[in-house]
Amino acid sequence: MFYAGSAMPNHYTAMGATAAVGCFLAPRPRYAGVAAGLAVVTLMRPNDGVAVAVPLFLAAVLMPALRGHGRLRGRLSAVAAGLVSGALPWVVEAEVRFGGVRNRLAEADEVQGGLRAVFSLGAHLTALDGPLLCRPCTGDSVQLPVTEWWMLLPLLVGLGLWAERRARRSTAPLWLSVAVAAATAAPYLFLVPYAAPRFLLPAYALLALPAAVGLLAVVHRTRTRRSRPTAAVLALTLLGHWGIQIGLVHTHAGIQQRARGDWDRIASVLREHGVHPPCVLAGNTSTIPIAHTAGCSATETDPPAHPSALVLRERNPPHWARDWQRFPVPDTYNPGWTVVVRP
Repeated sequence: MFYAGSAMPNHYTAMGATAAVGCFLAPRPRYAGVAAGLAVVTLMRPNDGVAVAVPLFLAAVLMPALRGHGRLRGRLSAVAAGLVSGALPWVVEAEVRFGGVRNRLAEADEVQGGLRAVFSLGAHLTALDGPLLCRPCTGDSVQLPVTEWWMLLPLLVGLGLWAERRARRSTAPLWLSVAVAAATAAPYLFLVPYAAPRFLLPAYALLALPAAVGLLAVVHRTRTRRSRPTAAVLALTLLGHWGIQIGLVHTHAGIQQRARGDWDRIASVLREHGVHPPCVLAGNTSTIPIAHTAGCSATETDPPAHPSALVLRERNPPHWARDWQRFPVPDTYNPGWTVVVRP
């Protein structure tokens, strides 16, 4: 839930993907739920919407259990409806704001640093304990205890699949969750040249389903056999996992609180030097949240849209603002902030 209150799409894509898969797999499919969940995913991140939709399409066609009772057409229609309804606003916005889908994709590719064939598993491992945006990850390392749940998760997923097979129940639903999880993770592991923990949230949410079955199987085995050593190991493992995760949340919440306090300090310096709404800010980093905090709008640093002030971190003003007054921002968590005000 660390990301739930942030203006980030990944938490919502994770919830939408999990809802879509669950409604898709129900004995009596919830077509509206499939469409709504997939629409949320696609609206937030069209590439994630495609990554979820493709395995669902294939499953509807190839899995005999899902084709029965005349529900093939219903499942396919629900997936298609969700994909189209989520993509339509994105396409309209692309035409209105970016001059077309191709231009929007090109700009997105530029922002991402150029999508290309990479293998960023190591970067995602490094990002488990921060930074929240590992770009680049060179020179960073990861604390070994933090990697424990990357070891536990596949183990529990495997136990869940084994438990279903042992109970003579179909493992197809759990395998579909694994397949959709792999599909959502693949672009971030093999195309994006940097990492952030939030990128894999949809995959984690989907893998949590078979992992939960595996955990319940361990609990059931412990209760039926009354094995105190097994119960003790399970309890210590869960307590250790929760302790590590709570520690990470506490650490990063503190970092975020102090870093975002810089926005208030910058806004205060802007007001002290005559920058009040309505105003326009430009900068080289965090311009949008700083502008929001100061009650201004944000714009590009380059002309012709000269702003009311520049907010720069460890950067000199552009040539057209070299004569503007500069005011350092004191007592910031991240050093090097300077406010440059139009005369």
